[in-house]
Amino acid sequence: MEDNKNYHDHQVAEVIREGEPDRGSGRLSAEPNLNSAMRLYLFVFILLLVLGSILQILHFEVGMFLTQWVIILPPALWYWRRHNVDRVSFARLHPLQLRFLPAVVILAASFWLLNMVIAAGLMLGMMELGYQPLESIPPPDTLGQYIIYILVIAVSAGICEEMLFRGTILPSMEGEGIIPAIVFSSFLFALYHISFTNLISTFMLGAVIAVVVIKTGSLWGGVIYHMLNNFVAVTYLYAAGGIEKTAELETVEHWPLLLLLLPALVGVYAGLRMLHREADREPLLNGVRRWLPKNWFGWPLLIGIILFLLMAMLELAIGFGWFNIL
Repeated sequence: MEDNKNYHDHQVAEVIREGEPDRGSGRLSAEPNLNSAMRLYLFVFILLLVLGSILQILHFEVGMFLTQWVIILPPALWYWRRHNVDRVSFARLHPLQLRFLPAVVILAASFWLLNMVIAAGLMLGMMELGYQPLESIPPPDTLGQYIIYILVIAVSAGICEEMLFRGTILPSMEGEGIIPAIVFSSFLFALYHISFTNLISTFMLGAVIAVVVIKTGSLWGGVIYHMLNNFVAVTYLYAAGGIEKTAELETVEHWPLLLLLLPALVGVYAGLRMLHREADREPLLNGVRRWLPKNWFGWPLLIGIILFLLMAMLELAIGFGWFNIL
């Protein structure tokens, strides 16, 4: 734990020195940084839009599984090898200490509930303007399909997406500062999910997982959090029974849902307090000088934003009935 903490407090360059030989390739290994992380992100993002979308259209469950284990995870592993990183320190692959587990569980449940209230409020407002919710994920119809969803959406996504975002992209940016790395990597995480209606909630999810990973000193804390979040989401989707019932819940039961806002906020506060009390480091907001990395806006991000906006415009156009391709 202490070695991992020192590594990230003194920036990635303390362990990975530019010009160090890359074992097995004979090439020089450049230091992971914002630019290399952005190129990796754009590569995965384009693969997701082109190949991942096709795979999921052909067969959702198989497509999701292949997306996680073939499109998302291998580029992250290649990045570690290409830059010759100490994988345990760089990606925080230390075991999660059990004392953090209650805080992780409380935060996962509370933030999911908070994000649900926020998403319901946003969806209600959009529906009053004529928007019809889209079925981005087909709901599981049977118990067997529900179990498969848990494996491909909760377990697979929890492992593979965390390896990419909090195990690769986040630490590559920490030389720019912890808070800028959290904010910017969470923004990229939100763009990656290609949904305008879920942009805020996905950003919040990415940010709190990043805080959990940094505070616990273990990527597995983020993996468990991500799995729990997606498990609850899949279970809710299964219980709701489809997009028609989901839409009904978001309108008819919207005000009762707001009554859950207070316990959700209390749970978030309690979870963060527990996490801070158990952590070995100072509050992350101490001494913050900026919220985004230097030179954060470059051509990889520009391309990513353009691709996201195109998909978001398509999502809104279909939802508002401007045209129908389904």
